[in-house]
Order: sequence, then structure tokens, then C-alpha cells
Amino acid sequence: MASVAPYKIHVPDEKLQQLRHKLDHATFPDELDASGWDMGVPLDEVKRLVAIWRDQFDWRIQEARLNHDLKQISVQIAVDGFGNLDMHAVHHKSGNSKAIPLLFIHGWPGSFLEATKLIPLLTENEGNGPVFDVVAPSLPNFGFSQGVKTVCFNLQHTILYLPRSEGVRASTVCRVLVQGGDWGSMIARTISQFYPQHVQAIHLNFIPVIPPYPWRSPYQFCKSLISVPFSAKDRSLIAQTVGYFTRDNAYMKQQETRPQTLGYGLHDSPVGLLAWICDKMHSWSDDYHWTDEEILTWVSVYYFSTAGPTASARIYFEASAPKRELGESTMDDGSSKIQTPDLRYMSLEQVLGARAPSKVLFAVAQFRKELIMFPMSWHRSIGNVVQEHEYNSGGHFAAWEVPNLLAADIKQFLGKAGPAFGIVADRNGY
Repeated sequence: MASVAPYKIHVPDEKLQQLRHKLDHATFPDELDASGWDMGVPLDEVKRLVAIWRDQFDWRIQEARLNHDLKQISVQIAVDGFGNLDMHAVHHKSGNSKAIPLLFIHGWPGSFLEATKLIPLLTENEGNGPVFDVVAPSLPNFGFSQGVKTVCFNLQHTILYLPRSEGVRASTVCRVLVQGGDWGSMIARTISQFYPQHVQAIHLNFIPVIPPYPWRSPYQFCKSLISVPFSAKDRSLIAQTVGYFTRDNAYMKQQETRPQTLGYGLHDSPVGLLAWICDKMHSWSDDYHWTDEEILTWVSVYYFSTAGPTASARIYFEASAPKRELGESTMDDGSSKIQTPDLRYMSLEQVLGARAPSKVLFAVAQFRKELIMFPMSWHRSIGNVVQEHEYNSGGHFAAWEVPNLLAADIKQFLGKAGPAFGIVADRNGY
């Protein structure tokens, strides 16, 4: 059984002093006239944010607010080959004995912060749908979870941790809804493929798939030719996705291939870290008006993270490991011995190409400015998709930008008229 203890965020004074010193002595590059955001974050914007970070932003106020508003825990998990890891999580209960356990999994450059707007919408019973007990962990190497010092800590070890951290009580481990975007989506799909006994329902707001190439999915390809995926709307979706892969995903290639080289700048320069993350917050959202406080709090979580900002970038490297043959291994899921494929060399490509068992029900929500967008019919390749919705607002950070829309979509999925009502045994949320 995992060791669980209350947790409060507290950044040491010396780290705050170090940040102030670095900001005091920051230097900046020049920029081309009238370049705007075309080449990245404009110089004036970075200088403005740095000045606020240095002279006005008070991390202690944010720290106190987070500790007051969020119920946090530290969970010590034993991971084979990596020892005991201390993991941070936000854990909010609704008080309803029939509440549905919901595991919210963030991605990069997000954190547990992304769940904070959803929590009151999902845990409070206002008579408009089921209620949930929400667990939002900091992924290993992110936020206030412990970092890993050994290579090959990839999706295998991440998913081993997650069901256990969710199941603060062992009885909830096998009765859980998983919600994920960005890496959370990839991890949720991995859980569904290899731990279907833990998960009956999965809700995703980021749904990358391998296109139905005729040599890979002949049935889906032929079906697409006689249906509507190549309407003007869906051609636009595909064009938007192609644009992302050809123009906007250099960050991914860098973090996949040389996270250590990039990490020196992210770790040593708070200005570099600010620009790297702020660029994504701006370009990946749907005209969301980020406040200075929001931006600087997000970036500060990375700067003050337990493992440092370089560690979080390594998930890209580990997940892009070359494809290798999978063997069999035995591991303990916390309640019983199970046989599961050895995922030590499972690549992201394998996750994208795998189909979950049909007993796991999926809901997919596609928001207007998501990074990767495909015809809705293509998403059905991930498994048994029983709910599909498209929204005319929202971007990559849906939980932060449009929390009401995302919460309503989750509630509809598990609600009395929803396709997954009653799927979480003994937990209908009412």
C-alpha cells in the first residue's frame, strides 16, 4: 500500500533569492523590426514580464493561495528499478459516497495547476450531473513530484505510478475515470491498453492518431472514401495539423532528441524558461487572455519544480525510444499479480497505433484550436469511442481556457443519459 501524507508547497528562500539575482542581471537579444509573434515571443513582451516577475510578482502569495485552495498529498511509490519515488498530487473529494473517482493527467507545459478550475465544477453537487472525487498528480519529473536520475523511465513507469496514486484507498483503484490532454492523453491510452481492469472510461481532449493509410488500415481507408472525412471542414482540420507538424513542432523535436542540451538554458536562465513556455501558452490557446499572474505562476512551478525544468522535457526523449519487440513480465498492481507486456521500449508510435480493449469506453472532445486535429471518424481507431463532440472555442489548454465546456462534456459522458452511465461499478456519481 502506498505511503500517503499531507503536502504543502514550500520553495526554499535561497531559490527565491537566486531567481531574483538572475532576473536582476538578465540580458536580452535584439529582434527584427515588426516581427511580432512570427519568430517567437516579442522582445517587449519578455522584458515586460521579466520586470513584473522581478518587481511585482510574489511567489509566496501564490504559494499560500495554492496551499489554501488545494488539498495536496505526497504519495511514496516503489517503482521497480527506480526505488521509492515521492509523488505530489492534488486530491479533492466531493463528500458523496457515490462520487466517481477521476484521475486528471496533465502534460507539458502544463501541470497540476490545469485541474484547479475543473475541480469545483466536478466535485460540487449542483444538481446538473454526476459528481467526482478528483486526483490530479504531478507527473514524475514534473512539478513537486520527485525526479528520476536513471534512463528508461518512460510511459511504462508513469502508468505504474498513476493507478496507485489515484487509489489512495485501494478500493478505488479499479473504478476510475481518466481524463487527459497532451501527454495525459497518451498516458491514459497506455493505461487502457495494458491496465483495462483499472479503467472503465476515458475522456480525452487531445486525440492524435495515425492516419488510416491504405496499407495500414485498409478497411478504415475504404470507409473514409465513401463517407464525409474529406469535406471542406475536415480538409481544413488536416491542413491545420500538417501546419503544426511542418512549422510549429520544433520544440518537440528538440525535446525528443536533445533535452539535455536544451536543459542548460531552461535550468540556468529563468528568462529562457519564461520565453520557452510563454510561447506555447500564447500560440496553443484560442485567443485566451492570459493574465501576467497566470503566466508567471505556470512558469514558476517549472522553475521551482523539485526535479528542475529540464527533467520534464525528457518525457519526449523517453517516449520516442525505438520500437522493439515486447516481452512478457510480471508486476504487482497493488492488489493482485497480473501479466502485462513489458513496456520498457514502448514508443509513442506504438501507443498511437494500438487499440484499447472494447470494454473501455472513450469520449473525445475536440476544441477549435487544438494542435492536432483530424476528422472525428479517425479517432475511432483508438478504441470503443461512444461520445464525440466538437467545440467552436478552446485550444490545447481546454481545462484552463474553457473549463465549463470540458466539465460539462465529462459529466455528459458519465451522466444518466450518457453512454458511460453506470460503467464505473458502484459509483454513478449521484
